[in-house]
Amino acid sequence: MKASKKKQTLSSKIFQHINLGIEKNKFTFVQKIIIFLIVSSCVVVVVESEKEIYLNNQKLFDNLRFFFGFVFCIEYILRLIAVGEIKKFQGVSGRIRYIFSFWALVDLLAILPLLTSGINENFLLRLFRLFRLLSFARLGRYSVAIQNVLEAISNRKSELFFSIIISTSLLFISSSFMYLLEAEAQPEAFGSILRSVWWAAAALTTVGYGDVYPITALGKFFAVISAFSSIGVVALPAGILAGSFSERFKKK
Repeated sequence: MKASKKKQTLSSKIFQHINLGIEKNKFTFVQKIIIFLIVSSCVVVVVESEKEIYLNNQKLFDNLRFFFGFVFCIEYILRLIAVGEIKKFQGVSGRIRYIFSFWALVDLLAILPLLTSGINENFLLRLFRLFRLLSFARLGRYSVAIQNVLEAISNRKSELFFSIIISTSLLFISSSFMYLLEAEAQPEAFGSILRSVWWAAAALTTVGYGDVYPITALGKFFAVISAFSSIGVVALPAGILAGSFSERFKKK
């Protein structure tokens, strides 16, 4: 995207400070502040999810929520003003198009939880307030590295989808066999294929949590086979992405 050539207006000045990668490939002072606030707001969301900490510092967290919301509202408005410097977002129709673009929607969803203050908490509202974590996703507009990751995933989406199918198939195969081998000995842990899925997921992705494990000889033998099989299958997406990154860097 190229900014249209205009005189140094207010919108063009704002545009230079809050948009990265247009002319200079480095962060401006304003961008550094925005990134710091985005990360800080995410840290606050994580910390306040601990109920005891939140109740002991409720006023502080509420004030921080209003502060971050106010700053991000100002940034959103300034971005809406400055986006007219990009040709395809000029005029009223262009700005409407921008409002419904991906990153603009992320910005909006990060601000909306401000509206939930003063309302009694329930599951839906807590979930809605977690949208503030989307502030972290807003860093994507500033990071070339994140763009490279997204493009690498996009270039190998068919292979990644196929590897997910293989992993899912192995998950249910392991669950089914463990159900057949262990259901009689451990009905609580392996009494159905659905119950066995927990063990299979833990065993295929890690070394297991130790809360559920086979006790029969055949069950232990199959667990070893599953563990060895999972090494290649779980590592498959990493290899696919590594190849995609390698091709992208070679092209550059």
